[in-house]
Amino acid sequence: MTSNRFYIKQTKPLSATVLLYGDEHHHLSKVARIKPKEKVWLFDDHGTNYLARVEEIEKDRTRLSFLEEKGKEEAKTTITLAQALIKSKKMDFILQKATELGITTFIPVITARSIVKIEKKIEPKLERWQKICQEATKQCGRSIIPSILPPQHLGKLVEERNEERKLFLSEKRGNYLKHILLQDSGLPQKDKQPHSVIVLTGPEGGWTAEEESLILEHNYEAVSLGKYILKSETAAISSLAMISHFWNS
Repeated sequence: MTSNRFYIKQTKPLSATVLLYGDEHHHLSKVARIKPKEKVWLFDDHGTNYLARVEEIEKDRTRLSFLEEKGKEEAKTTITLAQALIKSKKMDFILQKATELGITTFIPVITARSIVKIEKKIEPKLERWQKICQEATKQCGRSIIPSILPPQHLGKLVEERNEERKLFLSEKRGNYLKHILLQDSGLPQKDKQPHSVIVLTGPEGGWTAEEESLILEHNYEAVSLGKYILKSETAAISSLAMISHFWNS
């Protein structure tokens, strides 16, 4: 079966055919070099997959016909990554790998030690991050493109989020994340994992004492990844890999 996958914006086929333009058309015709009559997979914003056949490739668009609908991808546990703002390339890297590891929502967080000021250039940044998510979703075989929310200040974030499990990575306190996950994996099947979890990861300089107190006041669980001090991007990816393995595999 074909492994080539392309994104369509429509959430439900309204006719027997669909057209690809822009980057998706270029990827199909110039990069993947798909030919007419070949089959490919399409996926939409709601995580639904469609098997389609290429009917015609023109200069600026590709016309395909729908063959079948596969259904939606659904996670056992929806994962939100709330990542403190760090340098641009590192944020891009985190977002790409977090998408591969199954996050459903990404929230950039403004903290006391955030060295990146983003408010005046947020729209181009959000567009770039959305494209990174889209490309990573295609590459790894997922069907759900993570939602990217505008940056939030830490205080507002911890007051408003209502995930079933709320974790924050701490260098100073907390149970090892592996112990939390192993304990939960031993529960009866229906209670094996939460329906939703948020992972709050700090900036390159770490949390201030005041921030840790604020986070704890809002019922977040402090968790540790071990005895070593990890870079922000390492901590984010490590925690997501563990959570995805135990709660969504």
